[in-house]
Order: sequence, then structure tokens, then C-alpha cells
Amino acid sequence: MADDTRKPDETLASRPKGPANIMPGGTAHTAGGKPAGDENLTYFQVVKQLGPEYYLNYHKRPCVRDSQLTGIASGFVGGSLAAITGRNVMMCCHVSVGAWVGVSVLSYQYCQYYRSKEKEGMRQARELMDKKRATIEAKREARRRAKEEYDRREDERIKEEERKKTWSYWINKNGKFW
Repeated sequence: MADDTRKPDETLASRPKGPANIMPGGTAHTAGGKPAGDENLTYFQVVKQLGPEYYLNYHKRPCVRDSQLTGIASGFVGGSLAAITGRNVMMCCHVSVGAWVGVSVLSYQYCQYYRSKEKEGMRQARELMDKKRATIEAKREARRRAKEEYDRREDERIKEEERKKTWSYWINKNGKFW
């Protein structure tokens, strides 16, 4: 009978940390369980996971600078108009911040929309250029093959002319007596 008095660190193989039959992107429980890695993350957990580089380099992302400048200008205009119309200082501040946030978000979304349209256009242009390059290469290859065929036929014609100039050709052609 086997000796079960061994300590856990003396076992031959360590136990797996999770199910052994999980493929990357698969699920842990194939009988209707939750997908692997599907956790209910809270907003604050997601914010923590982004890390400081995400927030420190915010201004370097596309469209952010332009949308913030537009938002600041609109916040200034909105707050100024509120002050001109005789609102109290707190209401002017609220209008200014609201205009800044609203216009910044709208301007950012507008910029992102046109960037996506531009990316799509660039993708289509790249595809067109690839097709054009392929047709140019096909034409070039066809011209090369035609030139090779022409050169081959020209070489054969020259060789045939040279052969016709020899005595053996003349004798074989005209030397038949019977």
C-alpha cells in the first residue's frame, strides 16, 4: 500500500491553479458558467487599472488639445454672457464650467468622428494603391514576358536564317534526284 504520510511539498507534481482544460479566450465552466476573467469591475477599479501614464499623457492624445481650447473659449464666452445678463457670480461660474465641459465633449467627439472618417479614407486609399501597384506589376510582368517571347522568336529566326545560308541546307533542299 502507498505511504500517505508524505508532506505536501514532497508530492511529485504540484496541483494546477485553475481548470486544466481552459483554452485562451475560452470559459472555465462549459456548462453555462461565467467566461474566464469576467469580473464585475467597479468604476474606481477601472480608473486604478489605467495607471498614472494614462492621466499624465492625456494632453498628448489626438483631438484633446483642440477640444479643450475650444471648450475653454466657449466657457469664457458663456460665463461672460451670463455676467453681462446680470446673473450672480455663482451662476456665471456654473454656466462657464457647463459650457466648457459641454463644448469640449462635443468638440472631442466631432474630432474623433472625422478622424475615423479620415482613417477609413486612408484605408481605402491604401487598398486602391495596393490594387494599382498590383496592376502595374502585372502589366510590367506581361511586358517582360512579351519581350522575352519576342527575343526568343527573334533568336530562332536568326538561327534559321543562318542555317539557310549553309551548304547543307541547300544540298538537302535541292539535292534530291529521285
